[in-house]
Amino acid sequence: MLLAGACKKKEDASQQAINAANRVAMRQVRLFYESPDMLLVPETRNLPLPEAPAGALSIVIREYFKGPANQAVPRLFPADTVVRGTYLVGDTAILDLGGTTLTAGWGTGSHQEAMAVYSVVQTVTANFADAKRVRILVNGTPTETLAGHVSLARALGPRADVVDPRFRR
Repeated sequence: MLLAGACKKKEDASQQAINAANRVAMRQVRLFYESPDMLLVPETRNLPLPEAPAGALSIVIREYFKGPANQAVPRLFPADTVVRGTYLVGDTAILDLGGTTLTAGWGTGSHQEAMAVYSVVQTVTANFADAKRVRILVNGTPTETLAGHVSLARALGPRADVVDPRFRR
């Protein structure tokens, strides 16, 4: 028992040293999910994020895919969606997603696909000033669409018309 306590203290000290080196601090982020009004609204969370945007992007997107805090709000992406990687290249954030449903072909409607795609676009662009656009890949490969309705042939910018007017910038 004493050994376990000593190991825990050593891990905590190591994590604190890593956090200090990476300038990790609690920061407020906005994750966008669909409201009952069928528009995107932000959910605010505090996350320990490194100062470097490239490192913070992965943490924010993984947090987004945990889903909304309110269990009554439906998930926008299939539950088996995984984040394979995130990258910042110039003014474009690249999200590499995977999972059985996205790989096999997601059979959802146009509204759900649009809300899913633009919820991640809005989440990224709202939290990272340098990211003006978002490119979504599936299993490391550019894809035409996730479910046949929204073109992913190029990087997408935010769309104010899908965000509740109270939360538009």
